Amino acid sequence: MVIIDYKKQYHKQIIAAAAKALKQGKAVAYPTDTSYGLAVDAGNIKAVKKLYKIKGRNFNKPVHVVVPSIAYGKKIARWNPAASKLAKKFWPGALTLVLPVGKGLDPSLQKPIRQLSANTGTIGLRMPKNKIAMDLAKHLGRPITATSANLSGQPDCYSADDIIRQFRNQTHHPDIIINAGKLSKRKPSTLVSVSGNAIKILRQGPISEKQIIKTAFSN
Repeated sequence: MVIIDYKKQYHKQIIAAAAKALKQGKAVAYPTDTSYGLAVDAGNIKAVKKLYKIKGRNFNKPVHVVVPSIAYGKKIARWNPAASKLAKKFWPGALTLVLPVGKGLDPSLQKPIRQLSANTGTIGLRMPKNKIAMDLAKHLGRPITATSANLSGQPDCYSADDIIRQFRNQTHHPDIIINAGKLSKRKPSTLVSVSGNAIKILRQGPISEKQIIKTAFSN
């Protein structure tokens, strides 16, 4: 594992180097507004399969993605007015929207998005309130995976040391860690399924159910 100590004055160079690694199919651990996440290029099926191996994650479990923009999110998922209101209000922030996978998906994205959705027909989209996470997706120009940078079933990681400790003796591990120091321990993002007129809170996080309902059904 290569450790890159994050320094604000070298932000552009660090993002460019990490995005280059993602384009090469590598896995990058990066800070988010909750815990550290694990990114691969969500449009690269080989990289996506590698991600599952690193985490020891069952292929039947979905993985969410960070989208570089709402416009890009609309390329890979089907939106309705409620989803648009929630994204406008809470993005960037600790909200994951679980939406139906879009029809007419770009052919290059079909296999990786199908795998990331674990054939559920839905995909989880995020825009974290973290400049490193967002600029990584923007520089790549495609979604990056937003799963936590830990072994499946193990605690979330809030520092580079946590990640190193978990993966030290593993055959598969992140290629690069962007070390932004110890993160404050926060709840994972609020997970909300939006399909048709149905809104369901799948996981309670920093954004309350009351806030979600009020925003989704506002005029």
